[in-house]
Amino acid sequence: MSELALRYRRNTSRHQIETALARGTVARLHVPDDDAKAHLVTAVLKARGGHDEELELFGEPTASLTPKARTKVRARIGAVSPVVGLMTNLNAWENISLPAAYHGSAPLAQVASLAREVLAAFGIEPRSFFSRLPDELGMLERKIAAFVRSLVGAPELMLFDALEDGLSAAECQHAARFEAEYRARRPGGSVLYIDTREGA
Repeated sequence: MSELALRYRRNTSRHQIETALARGTVARLHVPDDDAKAHLVTAVLKARGGHDEELELFGEPTASLTPKARTKVRARIGAVSPVVGLMTNLNAWENISLPAAYHGSAPLAQVASLAREVLAAFGIEPRSFFSRLPDELGMLERKIAAFVRSLVGAPELMLFDALEDGLSAAECQHAARFEAEYRARRPGGSVLYIDTREGA
């Protein structure tokens, strides 16, 4: 079994981006700009690199994956990212539970229990939170909803894409809670923070 959860390389006329993430570790990657970040996050979430990208996930070169194998690899990845935003016509609970309802991967009662646990860790009252549409949620709340939705699938690799963007200084203090809640449920999981800002 490969010791790497992710290996990525992209060469363009402007940049060379290369990273490798060992299984079970946490890393922070600073990329040159939003375009580079979007390419990386999209490639990982689709388990498919572009013509100028090399991507391996869990030791497998994604270029050689069959459609069935690619689907399985994608199910092992979670993300809090604008690339996978919430559906604006569904309330927070529907956004969180939709993947489980669609794939049948977890009983809804289990999803609700998980959601309540995570919301409690952030000091959020579940009933009001669940009933609101994304436009009625603050930026931190939207990120929490996306995070809980990802946790439902118990991902082996979690991406945090510009996690502190759009948050106040006070809200940024909650940023560490995302990793802690993920680690509590997936101790052997891998975490990659991606940002365009040094020190983010």
